Amino acid sequence: MIKSLFQIAAYVLILALALSSCGGNQNEGAGTNGISNEDSRGIAVETHLVKEGEVVEKVTATGTIFPLHDVLVSSQTSGTVTKVFVQVGDRVQKGAPLVQVDPELKKLALEQAEAKLAEAKSAFEKAKKDFERNRMLFETKDISEFVFENARLQKESAEAAFLMAQANVKMAGRQLRDARIESSVDGFVAARMVELGATVAPGAPIAKVVDIAKVKVKFGVPEKDIVKLSKGQPATITVDAYPAERFTGEVIAVGPQANLSSRSFPVEVLVNNSDFRLKAGMIASVEVETNRVQNRPLLPKSALLERSGETVCFVVVNDKAVQRIPELGLEVGEKIAVVDGLQAGEEVVILGQENLGPGAKVEVKKRHR
Repeated sequence: MIKSLFQIAAYVLILALALSSCGGNQNEGAGTNGISNEDSRGIAVETHLVKEGEVVEKVTATGTIFPLHDVLVSSQTSGTVTKVFVQVGDRVQKGAPLVQVDPELKKLALEQAEAKLAEAKSAFEKAKKDFERNRMLFETKDISEFVFENARLQKESAEAAFLMAQANVKMAGRQLRDARIESSVDGFVAARMVELGATVAPGAPIAKVVDIAKVKVKFGVPEKDIVKLSKGQPATITVDAYPAERFTGEVIAVGPQANLSSRSFPVEVLVNNSDFRLKAGMIASVEVETNRVQNRPLLPKSALLERSGETVCFVVVNDKAVQRIPELGLEVGEKIAVVDGLQAGEEVVILGQENLGPGAKVEVKKRHR
């Protein structure tokens, strides 16, 4: 009997403890109005303040610097080099002498040609006078037609000899002028192929002169970039020699055909180099600006997500999520220019938006400016 009373008391005590435990759990998870603390706080998110700005699209590449003009000056005559006027690295103007080929024989040849020209001129003048005299005699029937025709032929032959002598003088004069080999462009002597005393012939290379007042940067781009490039686009280049400086230029050539071995398309940028600091052969890093959008709201790419086949984002208005379907423009890296559907000054969700729906209550844990 007593044992049964003890068992009943133990059961009552266990039941009371169980009920007390259940009541405590319910009160712990509820507020004064019975709503959970998580529901009252909202869904935790991080936001970004939308600002107006610009997005610049660029094509980048690595290229090589070339002179605007690269001229190989060759000899137009034969002879021995008697003077050398320039060294490698010298700056020269168009028409400046590079080397001199022995002119003495050429001077003699010119003098002989001029003497023969004087003889031919005298003979031609005499033949013309004889022809005029014979023409008048022929008209008065004082000479035969045979004599007249002979006088005419003599005049024509003398005229041909005179013209030939004139041509020979011009040729001899040119040979003498060609003995002084000159630069055909403004620039710098990049190489000299002859020394004092060397014998040269027509066509022999004498020197290379490069014009670097402007330089060309040549590089290749893949097909995904070639469609963005066109003549006249602004470009900047940097070189290791001047790492803190940027040199400006523009696209002057866009190749229509890819190199079959590299599958890259050739492009050329022209850069002003009036101070001659950029040298042919330098390696250049190139940036070509292909598109620029200004004064547009900028949206972080991380704010976007796909919902029902549409690209959407959420903005926070009065602690609630408002879904937007922005019209997107130029995208560069993590920034996207917004054409419509979003305004500067709005707070867009960039973390936690996958848990949101229209009208959801949110709690901003961190605001990125």
